[in-house]
Amino acid sequence: MTGAVTSVRARYVGPDTEKHGRSFGDKMAAEAWLNAERIVIDRGEWKPPKARELEARLAQQRSITLREWARRSIEGKRLRNGTRNRYETALEKRILPELGDIPLKDLTRFDVASWYTKLAATLAEEARSRTWRGQEKSDGRGALYSAYQTLSSILNDAVDHELLDASPAKVKGALRYKAVHEPIVVTADKMWRMAELMPDYLQAIVPLAVATGLRNGELRALQRRHLDLTDPTRAKVAVRGTVANQKVAGKYNQIGPPKTDASYREVAIPSFVVPILKEHLAKFSRPGPDGMVFPAKRGGVLHASIIERNWAVVRTAVGLDELHFHDLRHTALTWAARSGATLAELMAIAGHNNPTVVLHYQHLGDEERRHNIAEKLGSVFQDEVAERRLRKGKGVAGGYAGEAGRLG
Repeated sequence: MTGAVTSVRARYVGPDTEKHGRSFGDKMAAEAWLNAERIVIDRGEWKPPKARELEARLAQQRSITLREWARRSIEGKRLRNGTRNRYETALEKRILPELGDIPLKDLTRFDVASWYTKLAATLAEEARSRTWRGQEKSDGRGALYSAYQTLSSILNDAVDHELLDASPAKVKGALRYKAVHEPIVVTADKMWRMAELMPDYLQAIVPLAVATGLRNGELRALQRRHLDLTDPTRAKVAVRGTVANQKVAGKYNQIGPPKTDASYREVAIPSFVVPILKEHLAKFSRPGPDGMVFPAKRGGVLHASIIERNWAVVRTAVGLDELHFHDLRHTALTWAARSGATLAELMAIAGHNNPTVVLHYQHLGDEERRHNIAEKLGSVFQDEVAERRLRKGKGVAGGYAGEAGRLG
């Protein structure tokens, strides 16, 4: 033991009548700290040392730019591959070029509103340009909504981490979005015609989509083991994965988990689709239980653009230029509702856990049933009406005129 002093503890009683202290490596540093504390007290600017340290750490954290925080925020989120790719694309293309270098603490509502206004104009112009070149109609609002939703999520995350007191993303109505496209219900004859017009290795995807309501990504992720066609009257498809609609090299062929927990489901396949699928499996699908049902030509996951490109030709050929491939899902749910499916059954088929999403289809089914009920009700009176008209024409008492006279 040398007896050397390894630390010095400095203490004082603050204006709050509490003792405050800190350890230092030598006496000189301890005295300097005490002197500094006295000066702060004399100026009337004193706060407990721990509170000042916390404020200093927060100030340092808040000095990071939106660019730095956005990347940390996304890395810390549990996101599906498709959602993560969408966030990253929106950041790199739409958000960071304009706002990325602004310190998080200095980002204001005016900054966000100005960015939003400029981006809306830019995306609208890009949409007009695409439409002029003959590409799919759009007004840019979908991309605008996606970019704003991404920014809002990142800033709300900053609030949760106490880097901001409140999010500056307060553009009124920016998080309310209604798609321009009105879904189309495909008729049976149109469905068969479109299936015939698709390339032979994709023909089966049309009746399967219309009969089950599977999403595009769910269809492309199907493997042989997901199909049970043993008994045509009990055939079903198990949804266990999905493929994001990504055009980025190396990402478009990633099979990830279904969209939500509710998307893990088994959907009944109508018997008329079973022989179509069996023939497709024999001719075009890859072998083995993990073989892709709708493979790319080299055997991997089918690229979304392959379906899009062929679909654009097919829909034009049948005179439905506005028809999206996703409308086949809409058609399936509409037919299910009209066939009498309950709300719970529609949710199970669609893979939704939010009843609000499928209530629209339920209303379609209700309307159909209301008309059927009205017709059945009308048939009860139809013979009596015909008889009354016949009697009236012959001048027999008891016709409508007689009834009206008695009522008068």
